[in-house]
Amino acid sequence: MTRNKPRSFELTISSCVEEMHAVHDLIEQAVREYGLDDELAYWIELAISESMINAIKHGNKSDPSKSATLRLSSDGENLEIIVEDQGKGFELETVADPTEGANLLKPCGRGILIIRSFMDEVDLSKREGGCTLRMVKRLPESSS
Repeated sequence: MTRNKPRSFELTISSCVEEMHAVHDLIEQAVREYGLDDELAYWIELAISESMINAIKHGNKSDPSKSATLRLSSDGENLEIIVEDQGKGFELETVADPTEGANLLKPCGRGILIIRSFMDEVDLSKREGGCTLRMVKRLPESSS
């Protein structure tokens, strides 16, 4: 079976949660292009939404003069998602575990937990002028 290489998608938005509609539109377009089933599409959209909201709110501190960028690409076997912000960054290991008793009622850390639970690879790196979150999901044979 030969897999076609689907195209890549990219979107840069200002750091306002009101811009998330454009993110959802791009995800919908990518899901169709990549031929993802409904369940996989749901989890991909959730992971991307959480990471973009984190980039806007926590990375860029909701500063509309800063931007958040989303890149999606697939080689037919893996879906790679990259989210970049212009914030100071953080270490994944320092995010409190929201399943621990002391953190159960705290609103932070749940997005990272969802992302780490669903994605096959999650890497965070700081760079000059921002932070990059790279996520990879291995696609089932029937996708693409």
